[in-house]
Amino acid sequence: MITKICIAIVFSLVSSAIWAQDAKKVPNKIIDKIVGAWKIQKITAGKDEVAKNPTSGQWIEFRSDGTYLNRSTSLDSGSYRVNENSSIVYLESLVNNDPAKKQNKMVTEWTVAFDDQGMVMQRRSTGKREHADKMKYFYTKVGETETINN
Repeated sequence: MITKICIAIVFSLVSSAIWAQDAKKVPNKIIDKIVGAWKIQKITAGKDEVAKNPTSGQWIEFRSDGTYLNRSTSLDSGSYRVNENSSIVYLESLVNNDPAKKQNKMVTEWTVAFDDQGMVMQRRSTGKREHADKMKYFYTKVGETETINN
């Protein structure tokens, strides 16, 4: 009987120690994962692959200072912020960068997910440009630095 009690106490202590270690683990944050240079690998629309290894010049870079640089069909830049709870990235792009005119900013919302292969982004539906909302962009991280050549 005493042996069973001793075993139960030891089991309880070991379980508590393991639980305490698990409680200390902080989940990975999107803001920590997203910083770096990402090259596009493929684009899908629904289940159909629209482009596999699209033009090698397509990439996006998220910088630690909260700015981004996107090179797809044209060059885009601005600032970004992350909603950790909803896995949403907000890109605030400068639409009109002419100093003589008032600068207009356009904000787009993107869902973001990470896996072993990289990052997947999909534009959130706003009721406009519905064809773009079905597109998923698959990226592979190509660098931690804030300089991309290509």
